[in-house]
Formats: sequence, structure tokens, C-alpha cells
Amino acid sequence: MNRRALLATLAAAALPLPAFAAKAEMGLFVHAQPRPLPTLDIRDGEGRAAGPEQWRGRPALVNLWASWCLPCVAELPALDRLAARMAGRAHVVALCLDRAGAVSAVNTYARLGIRTLAVRIDHHRQAGEAWGAPVLPTTLLLDPQGLERARFVGAAEWDSAAGVALLLALGEGRPLAGLAPPPPVKRPATAP
Repeated sequence: MNRRALLATLAAAALPLPAFAAKAEMGLFVHAQPRPLPTLDIRDGEGRAAGPEQWRGRPALVNLWASWCLPCVAELPALDRLAARMAGRAHVVALCLDRAGAVSAVNTYARLGIRTLAVRIDHHRQAGEAWGAPVLPTTLLLDPQGLERARFVGAAEWDSAAGVALLLALGEGRPLAGLAPPPPVKRPATAP
């Protein structure tokens, strides 16, 4: 490497990271102020409207996932167990961003034995960008008014005591700051 190339490399390394790189940090991020979600065309497996307007009235955990994302697929069983546990008290939404849409979600659910989670599809695949999700999986935590109070970047054991506590706190209007995040999902050695 010549001197000019070395200096250029060192100068580039000294530049601050782009803003999006900071957003890709993993873990729980509680917002100082609630954030409204842009409305998108979210559908269920039969093509009926199933977006944020249907989630109001109860807290909602909205997980953005894709079938090609191994950490996403690894956390689906925990989301399924959480959906069963929180039925009637909170919405647990697994929003598939795959190009194949409902077919991909249905096949993944069948392979994993998912029984409680409903199929939810972003047909236009805009949720990641519109909702500011830098990586998958990203999970949004919404209060009963449909405002985003926090998000978790990465895969988590959502049916853990910490995951349930976050949803219950949202439903009761308690602050999320200071609550423990759910533990990371234990990744399988091979694809599920």
C-alpha cells in the first residue's frame, strides 16, 4: 500500500459513522417522547386490513421479521408463546416483510409449529424504512394509543418475565425506563 492510500484509509477511518450505523446497535431503546407510526397497508393472510389502526386499545408488540433472517425465525416460537399468554391483554404482531408475502409466512409458521401468531404482511415492504428499522429483527413496543414508546433491535425471548413485564407496563401506562430488556434469543446451531 502506498503512502497516499494509507493516509486516505486512515482519514476515512477517523470520520464519524453515518447516522444509520448508530441505529443498528442492539438492545432495548426507550424513547423520551412517544412517536406516532406512519400508517401503512398491513394485511392479514386473507388480504384484510390488519394495521396499526386495528392495534389500538391495547398495548402492542410489533415484530418486523423475514423468513431469510435466522435470528427472526429463531424468535418466532417465543413470540407465539407470548401471543397465547397475552391473548385479550395485548396485541402480539409478527409482521412478515418477505417478497413472497403470506406464502412465506404460512410456510415458516407451519415448519416451526406456530399456532397463535396471526399472519401479517407488509405487501409493499415499506415498514422497515417507514418505521426506521435499520436491521431485522426489530420490535416496536406501542402503547394502547398506538404510539411507539420503545423498540428492541435484535432477537429476544419475548415470552420471558422481562418481555411480559414490558407489555404489562405499556398497558398500565407505566414508564419503561429502568425495566430490564428481554434476554437475547438462544440461536439454534442450524436453521430451524
